Amino acid sequence: MPGALYVSIDDFTHERFTNGLFLQVRELLQRVSERGLPAGLACITTRGGTGGTRRTRAVQGCTVHECFVRAPGEAAAYRKALHDLLEDLDPEVVLLNSCAVRLREPHLGALEVSLATGRRVVVLVTDQLYPTDRGHGADEMRRYYDLMRQADSVQAVSRTIADALRHQTGVQARVLPNLLPERRLLSGDAPGPGAGFLTLINHHPIKGRRVWDTLIRLRPDDTYLVVETWPDAPPYAPPSPNVRVAPFAPDPTAVYASSRMLLLPSLGPEGLPRVALEAMESGVPVIAHRIGSLPELGDAVTFVTPPPIDGYELDENDVLYPVVSASDLECSARDFIQAIDAIDGDRALRSHRVTLGRAFARDYRNHSEAVTRSLLDAWFSANGALPRG
Repeated sequence: MPGALYVSIDDFTHERFTNGLFLQVRELLQRVSERGLPAGLACITTRGGTGGTRRTRAVQGCTVHECFVRAPGEAAAYRKALHDLLEDLDPEVVLLNSCAVRLREPHLGALEVSLATGRRVVVLVTDQLYPTDRGHGADEMRRYYDLMRQADSVQAVSRTIADALRHQTGVQARVLPNLLPERRLLSGDAPGPGAGFLTLINHHPIKGRRVWDTLIRLRPDDTYLVVETWPDAPPYAPPSPNVRVAPFAPDPTAVYASSRMLLLPSLGPEGLPRVALEAMESGVPVIAHRIGSLPELGDAVTFVTPPPIDGYELDENDVLYPVVSASDLECSARDFIQAIDAIDGDRALRSHRVTLGRAFARDYRNHSEAVTRSLLDAWFSANGALPRG
């Protein structure tokens, strides 16, 4: 049977469509479905009891197959569950992702089982948190990336990530840009000075929570919006009553309608964040640290130099905490404040930022769709599926 199946080890059942990886997967599977081909997402994860159960449901328009193995989840159980899924669903293309931070035996097994079927295997890389020799043995790294090289292709979400992956692991990756959903866009500009929130989407420590909180303490009279996304982010306690915390929403139109600027004080090796593209498309100026893949946004974003980062600490829940001194956090926060004041205080500058942002987002969307059409043509050219117009 033609079509595509994305396979998640543990993560999707917990996170659903709340992060860049799964949103990219959702959009990619939707493009496959629009060609009249079956497309679905499978998640293999642990559950108490005997294991071996499976359920299928629709989540945000995507067919999701969840396969439960008995806790604590032996590697052999994951392998058998994946083998049975691939036999039953029989996809032509199997999509996997590079695991984040910690490499476990089920991740290796997923690659091995998928490759052994002879199907087309594609690995998606959406950030620079893929495993490295820090925290992993040389043999383990060699095994993982030797398997990845056997995939039909590796697709990174940005040129920065593709280059870093090649430099650090020797794996060659092509660039598959973020796919953006069709949305009801704002007409006109987002709120001007004093008429909307300064917004942070995702308060995870690696996304710059401490820079954000420092900025609020230095600028207490403004109004702020924090949108929760990742379920594994530590609980957030706002430093001011002027901070509104909103739950994740699949359609962020209302978020951007009430935001006068989007801040990206990231302290980690970002992919190319879709929230920046969504904000720019909605007429919301973006201010960001010049870090990770963010510089690929070019003149469409106002950049701030990130503070020195003295490494990362990983807690027992696999949450990464950037190590930054209090004085450096304050310097970074003041740089953000200077950029905010410049845009708030100059209507012409704000209009210019909005125009550049919308143009960049439009061109990015068109390019991403063209790259994806070409990729799907290559995957499915032999089965008679109709390409999108």
